[in-house]
Amino acid sequence: MDSILLLIAQILGVVIITIDVIGMTKLTTGKVYLFNGISNGLAVIQYLVLGAWTGALCCLIAVLRNIVFSRHKNKVPLYILIIYIVIAVALNITFIHSWIDIIPIINIVIYAIALWTKNIMNIKVVGLATCVDGVVYDYSKQAYVTVIKEVLDGVIAIRCIYLLIKENKKKRTK
Repeated sequence: MDSILLLIAQILGVVIITIDVIGMTKLTTGKVYLFNGISNGLAVIQYLVLGAWTGALCCLIAVLRNIVFSRHKNKVPLYILIIYIVIAVALNITFIHSWIDIIPIINIVIYAIALWTKNIMNIKVVGLATCVDGVVYDYSKQAYVTVIKEVLDGVIAIRCIYLLIKENKKKRTK
């Protein structure tokens, strides 16, 4: 890969980290949608530069998901979730060249289900799970700075989960 393109991808990774870390600290679904959408939008560009097609397409689909899901004040209708999952899988099938290309597809499907629940604890727990396999995908596609982002996301998700558990315990004792 051209070293200039690799450098551009890593610089984009730094910007993505900054936005993503801010977003991961948010404990409301509306703010999670906003920051996750911006981060995914920039990740589309990064993955395109790296030639990571399933990553780029999954991030683009995630941006669209965030727009659609954020428009619903109550739970997103189940049929929209199903349509989203079918589209996400169908669009990505042609870009699967190895088992590693399946990771972003799995991640956006399970994260969409977590967002669909509108339960911030579900979102944070699933977000933590997607960080683990995200590290494998990003490393394999040379998105080295984004590997750091995934690790930071995981640490922040653990912190948010802890805060949510602590908050729930306080509510139960009152």
